[in-house]
Amino acid sequence: MRTLTLIGRVLTAGSLALGLGGAALAQDAAYPTKPIRLVVPYPPGGATDVAARMLGPRLQEELGQTVLVDNRPGAGGNIAMVNVVQSPPDGYTLAVTLTGMLSINPVIYKKAGFQASDFVPVARVSLAPLLLVVPEKSPYKNVQELLAAGKKAGKGGMPYGSAGAGGLSHLASEAFNANADGNFTHVPYKGGAPLVQALMANEVSWGLLGTGDVRSFIQSGKLKAIGQLRNGRSELWPEVPTLTEQGVPGGVDFDVWFGVVAPAKTPPAVVKLLGEKIAKITAEPAFRKRLNDLGGVAPATGNTPEAFAEVLKRELAILPKAAQDAGLQLD
Repeated sequence: MRTLTLIGRVLTAGSLALGLGGAALAQDAAYPTKPIRLVVPYPPGGATDVAARMLGPRLQEELGQTVLVDNRPGAGGNIAMVNVVQSPPDGYTLAVTLTGMLSINPVIYKKAGFQASDFVPVARVSLAPLLLVVPEKSPYKNVQELLAAGKKAGKGGMPYGSAGAGGLSHLASEAFNANADGNFTHVPYKGGAPLVQALMANEVSWGLLGTGDVRSFIQSGKLKAIGQLRNGRSELWPEVPTLTEQGVPGGVDFDVWFGVVAPAKTPPAVVKLLGEKIAKITAEPAFRKRLNDLGGVAPATGNTPEAFAEVLKRELAILPKAAQDAGLQLD
């Protein structure tokens, strides 16, 4: 009798567990049942914002729920990323972020408020090379002329701009600055769009920006691209030589990617669904053409959470140390 009672309890517990598991599965299967927020760590108008606003309407169609873009600029992107980390991990708050945010910020900020492990990668939306751009009327036609001017100007003689203190734009710029004996002075802006405006107003002598931020301005002649930070020339800019071609060693071989991440404990089924939907959208000819027109390229190979995780793994193996070696430290 005691054995039968024990078996009954085990069966009852098993039924409850299956019931709870079934409920969890059913909850995931029902996703989404309310609006989804895409949090952007920069102001409207920059390349990260454009990527989010391109993705949002199609993702809304695919999921059958409203998708809202929520711009939360400030603190080099930390405000937005902390907001996402502190949100319930249920798939209704996502971040549209970019290269370096997860790998550099936690190292260089004393209180970034998050680690890469606080997020799970979902899918990438766009890739674009970093370009070294100068104002329209800049006298510098190539990077060697710019470096020579920096050396001649002396410490603090020429300002350069970045899209945010501590980001990839800043880190890569300091690597370039080292070739001018560190004479260029850093001026941080809150995103790519403000930096573009500063360049056109001649507030700074040069800046490193993703293609999405500067393509239309280069095409209209308002800015000039004099180099790209890649091992080889991008299909988007076959006429622009790389820094390596121009005799600058140690070029940064990181395209700027824009992608979607979620809080780490988001249910795997939800991450998988979101990843599949985003991969479907980025593979569409119309979406890819629009990306090209704006200066981006959709991921050419498998766009899965696992593939995205490999990209982040590579970054985490290289960029944090590079930031430390450069002595970057922000409050």
